[in-house]
Amino acid sequence: AYNCLIHFYKRPTKHHHIMSNPATPRTPLRSLHPEDVRKTPGGLSLDIVLTPALRPAPRSACKSLTSSPITSADISEKLSNAAIRREEVLQLRKENIDEKLAMVQNKKDEIVKEKATKTKEELDAKLKDSEDNKNFILKKTKDDVKAHLAKVEQKMKDLEVLTEAEKIARKLALDADIMKADENRSEQLEKRIKDIQEHVDYVKSVSATQEMKKKLYLAGLEKSLEKAGKRKEEAVAKVVEVAKEEEVKVEEAKLRREKDEKAIQDKVKAALNEKSGKVVENQANKDEMFKSKMEERNRRAELVRQNKLRLEGVDGTNLGPESA
Repeated sequence: AYNCLIHFYKRPTKHHHIMSNPATPRTPLRSLHPEDVRKTPGGLSLDIVLTPALRPAPRSACKSLTSSPITSADISEKLSNAAIRREEVLQLRKENIDEKLAMVQNKKDEIVKEKATKTKEELDAKLKDSEDNKNFILKKTKDDVKAHLAKVEQKMKDLEVLTEAEKIARKLALDADIMKADENRSEQLEKRIKDIQEHVDYVKSVSATQEMKKKLYLAGLEKSLEKAGKRKEEAVAKVVEVAKEEEVKVEEAKLRREKDEKAIQDKVKAALNEKSGKVVENQANKDEMFKSKMEERNRRAELVRQNKLRLEGVDGTNLGPESA
């Protein structure tokens, strides 16, 4: 069905005395051309040119309405379209809220995952550094011990060579003295033997002292290494404990965050449901008011149409004898 918009024009006339003649007929249509009909967004539009009025129109004609009455089917169709649009708007709002909540959840998971990965990498780096330091300290200590032992062995060898040289020199000197002086040979020989014995005892004591110092140094070194290993294990245990505490804190923070987000989601859904109920109630009130206004308008249009028909019937009976 098209809505037709009609424009009426009246041509000006120089004979104003004709309009006052009550015996003249009503104004006829001058021209109506189908090609003048135009389609507009509101319906059809056409121009109707009227001849100059021959007599004034009835008083009731000015009250007639040009628009056709709206039926109940049109009202129902408009209400159904409005309800469909309202449901589409509500559905679009719900989809937007769900999409935003999904984006917040994804962002939260990414942050938690990134923090856990970063914490794990830091702990691995700390453990690796601790292991490298431990290996470096052990290697350095072993190298120092080897170097010290090599020095001790070299000193022992030098001492033995010196002792042998002294023995040989003394023996040669003793032989020379024996060869030079036989009379004092026995006394000198005993004296030399005694000196040699004292020197041997001194060398033995020195060797025993060096060996004891070596054992004491190795024992102290082993104890130091054991203490260093224990301290290292304690440090590693503390690092692992701190890492476990960090994981527990991260898990607790994650649970608290999930709880807060769930509460926010419940509040948002409750507010959305409340707003949706208010919108539906307001729309229902508006629809009811619109329906009552349209019914009142249709009732008035029907009364005007009946009055117009009744007046046209009266005019037809009055014009009958005149036309004859």
